[in-house]
Amino acid sequence: MERGLGKVKPVRVDWLTRTAKVSPMSPLILAAEKLGIGWLMLFDGEYVYGSSPGLVEAADALIRVLKPRSLIDLFGGSGAISKLAAMNGVKKIIYVDLYPEAASRNLRNVRGVQIVREDAFEFLGRGVKCDLLIADPPEELADKTADYLMRNRHMFRKAALTWIGSECPKRKIDKLSRMRMVEVVEVWGDFFLILWNRGLRDRIERVKQMLE
Repeated sequence: MERGLGKVKPVRVDWLTRTAKVSPMSPLILAAEKLGIGWLMLFDGEYVYGSSPGLVEAADALIRVLKPRSLIDLFGGSGAISKLAAMNGVKKIIYVDLYPEAASRNLRNVRGVQIVREDAFEFLGRGVKCDLLIADPPEELADKTADYLMRNRHMFRKAALTWIGSECPKRKIDKLSRMRMVEVVEVWGDFFLILWNRGLRDRIERVKQMLE
């Protein structure tokens, strides 16, 4: 997650629950614990950022079905998606975020992960390619990220997944769904855009079935 606001620091998950900043039964905390994520980012002493269950489940389905050798974890936050990818055998992982302090702790002993502290769009502008790209942009950058990925499919050889909001009007879903090699899925109350390249429709259909 990239945010140009206030004080930003990594905090331990057990501190967040012990001080009642977040409920121990929060989906955010449950997803973190499932992946062994011990640190999350705290913004301005209030906003806790970590990968949502919807993102984790959608990413897991894509990784299992597409079996990518390389992955870019864009707006990577806590590093949960990078760790998930490594657990599923992805050999080359690039994590990108302006605030990698929590991820640096969570991924300390995970092999095959390169941590890049950089603005997401500046990183994308360098022309780095991968098999699968996973993006978890902040709300104010969700549309910009989706538009960029749709215009630059050459960056990913297989597919890309990006969060597009916790709400998505039907007219927007219909518009996106009419595009070639584009699918909108809802997982755990969040909406995601899946983009894929030629020859992968059957595998994307398998991913959709897993997420239903």
